[in-house]
Amino acid sequence: MFNKMMLIKALYAILLMMILSSVSCTNYGPKTLNKDQLDYGRSIGDTWKNQMLVNLVKLRYIDMPVFVDVGQIVSGYSIETSLQGIAGFNNNFLGVDSQSIGVEGKYTDRPTITYTPKTGEDYLRSILEPVEPRALLTLILTGYDADLLLTWAVESINGIKNYTTSKSDTLTPDPRFIEFVHLMSNLQQAGSIGFEVENDPNTQHDIFFILRNRNLDDRARDKRRRARELLGIDANVNKFRVLYSPFAIDDDVIAIQTRSILQMLIAMAGFVDVPPDKASRALPGYIISPGMPRPFRVYTSQTKPESAFASVKYYDDWYWIEHDDLASKEVFTLMLFLTTLTNRVDTENTPVLSIPTN
Repeated sequence: MFNKMMLIKALYAILLMMILSSVSCTNYGPKTLNKDQLDYGRSIGDTWKNQMLVNLVKLRYIDMPVFVDVGQIVSGYSIETSLQGIAGFNNNFLGVDSQSIGVEGKYTDRPTITYTPKTGEDYLRSILEPVEPRALLTLILTGYDADLLLTWAVESINGIKNYTTSKSDTLTPDPRFIEFVHLMSNLQQAGSIGFEVENDPNTQHDIFFILRNRNLDDRARDKRRRARELLGIDANVNKFRVLYSPFAIDDDVIAIQTRSILQMLIAMAGFVDVPPDKASRALPGYIISPGMPRPFRVYTSQTKPESAFASVKYYDDWYWIEHDDLASKEVFTLMLFLTTLTNRVDTENTPVLSIPTN
């Protein structure tokens, strides 16, 4: 009996030491890093997309767009454990030995998320001021598709109108504008266009658009010639000064009227589908000419889509972008990128809302 008692005591002692050691030596923080980073990143990305989408829908319905940033996430974990063990031994002939062991644990995750509304003079200026032509052409030079950028960031080129955001004009674009931006994309891929920035003591800098002649096949030469015809620029000049202007100035100047971020969003909102019974509440949408591709689309229905790239409910209807609509996804992602670049909020003075979530 003595050997049995000693053996049982030794086994319980070893078991208790193992449990205590495993509890005390576990470092929980590093194990949550990978999961937390991915989960929070995915959630912020989805929320960011849905916020942009609902603001496009609001603009279509002449509602106030509101942007709120996730300023900070503080994820706090707490783990509480308790351990108890009982061992009883009876030396009587009919006695029964008794043993028991118990472990209790409590896990709590209480992240604190800080939301920062985008407000203030700097933010308003960033979304109301037109994008500089120099910044736009620099993006094209770095590889962004000229067709994509010019379609959404430019109101007109040499007086040729795009899908306009002005109520006084027609809701259909000038076919020459659509043809020109397609030609620009083709010439960009052929390596026959370029841009230069030269310092000028009076204007600080001048931007030049260059049409290259070297190593071009006949097809690329025809496209370059057609691009000149559409803009009405000199056929014998290969280097053109770029200016911000709503109309053409001279045959050796390319006048680009760029849009602000807000104008780009309004232009995108014109391609948001509206239910027939809600048409009286919304601004008129753009009119697509026969044979002209639709550059962007947001679908609508009364039921929630099963699988969407981004989806939101506005009043009684759902609005979403299809996962298979690559053109719309490309435009939508570009706008997310551009709004990030123009974010100049002074975080020191903006109101902050912190909500502890249980």
